[in-house]
Amino acid sequence: MSQIRAQIPETTQPLTARETEVAILLADGLDSAEIAARLSIAPSSVKWYLRQVFHKLGVHTRQDAVLRARQLALSVPENAPLESAPHPSGTAPRPLTSFIGRNRETASLLSWLDAGATRLLVVTGAAGSGKTRLALAVAAKAGEHSNRQVYWTDLTGTANPQLVASTIASALGVFIKPGQGEIPALAEHLGATPALLVLDNCEHIARECAKVSVELLAGCARLHILITSRVPLPLEAARTWQLDPLPVPASEELPPAEIAACESVRLFTERACMVVPGFAVTAQNAAPLARVCRRLDGLPLAIELAASRIKMLTTAQLAERLELALVLLTGSGPVGAQRHATLRAALDWSHGLLSESAQTLFRRLAVFAGRWSLEDAEAICPSGTLAAADILTVLSDLVDQSLVVVERPRGGARRFRLLEVIRQYADEQLRAAEERSLLRRSHAARFAAVAMEARGELNGPKQPAWTLRLEQDRDNFRAAMAWGLDVPEGIESGAEIVCTLSQVWQLRGEFAEGLMWSRRYLASPHPIPHQVLASLHESTGFLAVHAGQIDEARTHWEEAAAIFAELEDPAAVGRQLHYLAHATMGTDAPRAAALAARGLALEQEAGDQWWTSACLFALGDASFLQGDVGKAADCYEKSQVLARQLGHSFAIARRCVRLGQVARARGDLEGARHHLGESMRVAQDGNDDWGVTMALAAWASAAASVGSPRTSALLLGAVQGRLDQYGAVLWAFDRAEFVRTASTATALLGEDAFREHLAAGRTLTPQETGSLVNDLLEPQAPSVLPESPGSPAVRLTPREVQVLHLIAAGETNQTIAVGLGLSLRTIERHTANVYLKIGVDGPAARTAAANYAFRHGLGPEQDTLAIPRKNPPRRH
Repeated sequence: MSQIRAQIPETTQPLTARETEVAILLADGLDSAEIAARLSIAPSSVKWYLRQVFHKLGVHTRQDAVLRARQLALSVPENAPLESAPHPSGTAPRPLTSFIGRNRETASLLSWLDAGATRLLVVTGAAGSGKTRLALAVAAKAGEHSNRQVYWTDLTGTANPQLVASTIASALGVFIKPGQGEIPALAEHLGATPALLVLDNCEHIARECAKVSVELLAGCARLHILITSRVPLPLEAARTWQLDPLPVPASEELPPAEIAACESVRLFTERACMVVPGFAVTAQNAAPLARVCRRLDGLPLAIELAASRIKMLTTAQLAERLELALVLLTGSGPVGAQRHATLRAALDWSHGLLSESAQTLFRRLAVFAGRWSLEDAEAICPSGTLAAADILTVLSDLVDQSLVVVERPRGGARRFRLLEVIRQYADEQLRAAEERSLLRRSHAARFAAVAMEARGELNGPKQPAWTLRLEQDRDNFRAAMAWGLDVPEGIESGAEIVCTLSQVWQLRGEFAEGLMWSRRYLASPHPIPHQVLASLHESTGFLAVHAGQIDEARTHWEEAAAIFAELEDPAAVGRQLHYLAHATMGTDAPRAAALAARGLALEQEAGDQWWTSACLFALGDASFLQGDVGKAADCYEKSQVLARQLGHSFAIARRCVRLGQVARARGDLEGARHHLGESMRVAQDGNDDWGVTMALAAWASAAASVGSPRTSALLLGAVQGRLDQYGAVLWAFDRAEFVRTASTATALLGEDAFREHLAAGRTLTPQETGSLVNDLLEPQAPSVLPESPGSPAVRLTPREVQVLHLIAAGETNQTIAVGLGLSLRTIERHTANVYLKIGVDGPAARTAAANYAFRHGLGPEQDTLAIPRKNPPRRH
């Protein structure tokens, strides 16, 4: 082993420049979507790079990746937090304020996780009692002190019970495969490993949350689910934990030190320090502080609201004013009702201290579902007494009064939200002011305008940033689409949103939700303008084909083409013909060619370069399937010229794939290697995950063509694994190519060996697939070795020669893998390829391989082979 180790640097595998950028932004607190926007790459590509970063750094968690990066002196700021709001998708958010008290409750819930008596626990309690903060504390400790994976989903903005499962899947980044339901997909993702899933704020959809929880627990034997809700779930199997408010001082006459140590007073003190630095409990203010906390029943939210006023009022004044507000609402009655009245009184009191403009903005902010931006508030909330120019100032006041929460993502614009109990209170004020209908209309118009603006950018270089923007406002778009179905005047704006979000649903694999909204709008009794209706059919077909519903997709595109023809929009008709060509290609290639040719003529006449390029690509595919390689090559080359003029990296990568396939069909293996190498490089540099998948499929075909069936089968498995991950299906041309390649590899390997390699390929890391491609890119000639004088030549890749040399040196597969910085599975594959090529097998194969190496000058004592130092992997 020392022979290898002396030539390998004692470091982690080096990161590429792009991987280093991703690692730095990860350490800086950005989630995958924000990294995608910052680097102008696709969110799915960020996940691909993160897998490479984790693999190369030898870590499994985000925190370990940051720490390892710092050890290697990457350019990560020393003060970069390990967690930051907003949190990465599916993980628990990191509160910006500390957690006070609740040690007993936290310990009890952690012991529940370990006890195993019941795997479903519901934390109930009054509004403002701190259920979410307790769940956050439990999630944090569960993740830190055990091998349990922790997942988090906030269901506050999920008004439709039918979307509970899809919301959880989206939060966890789970892609739904075509024909697969959300529950099976979630169960597959959660697997059999220990996990904790937290579902926060479930009271408004309690019944559906109960149903989803039962189904998930049935499919995941080591899963625990923690739910927060103001009401118990209708489940006998669930354990209910009633969360009481924080302890309050037993008396106002206690010594100041005892009052200061009480958890409710500690909470008040810390939050007051955020307003008045240095605030502390003293002999003078201890009694009024105790009175405030006692009168607020220890409710954390009410205490925080009161503490926010300490800059304007003394503790004595605060206690007096609260007393006046509370006496009007509280009295005899059930404890829960009294606590609700206490919180309501605190909100009334805090609201009453606001200026008129602040009250106006506060109630109007209730129209938002989830989070919003400053620009959103400026567009929707102005009134006769509140100018758009004043929104920022007034919003800042609401933040200072703890009525609005501000999220501060590093490198991104601020986002705002209302805690749910406060949003409900604000909504009451909005209804009382009789402004709700007006605000819902303005809200829908605003987000329809955002969707329309995004639609023009989603096929261009700004696509990653706009995808992030649309995903951030998921709840607002859902609210706008729901309103559009309820009122005739909203149907058009809602349908426009559906058309735009179709691309985001496709990207996220959320076909079920996308098709649900699309079908509901198409079935609406309210008339939809013909232009919008045609676009709705087009986008519905787009979702259906990616979900594997080819016949439904074809029906929608035919309907869209007919409507666009009536509207005399030939370019739009050309788009539908392009889609129909792809949908027809698997069953009738000549008809597909005719459709693509008609679409091409319409797009050329309209002067649309992008869709001209797309139609040329479709015509090339149809020609290729008919065996006309020359015409296919001509179409691909013309399409590529347009793609390069547009600077569209996604299109360039796909056309490189096709040109490589043309070269392979013509027997030009070097030309195929050139084009496919460019396709991988462009796709990776442009962070085009689907382009990488297409390129890997083409490389699998190339491997079969040059007599490397094992590599071909492994790459086919890698392609299938990626398709499963992203919930996608291959379109007709690529599906036919996949089947042909699989048939060739099966004939060369045998069915059992092919299935074994296909299964192994599905679990390959990006590093391992890159190694396979690098082997195919390396020149073969230097490694052609004769078995013996007059015997046929044996063709080994440079990597296989290197592995053979180390086998002769007595190294095991495990030590070779460690020394070369590759996985054991990769070395086992190289070893199997060597054995197959040199013709050795059985228990003595390793000895026979070593003898072969010595006969050909590859032994460890011979200097004919230099083992290079480990270099950064090529990016192809």
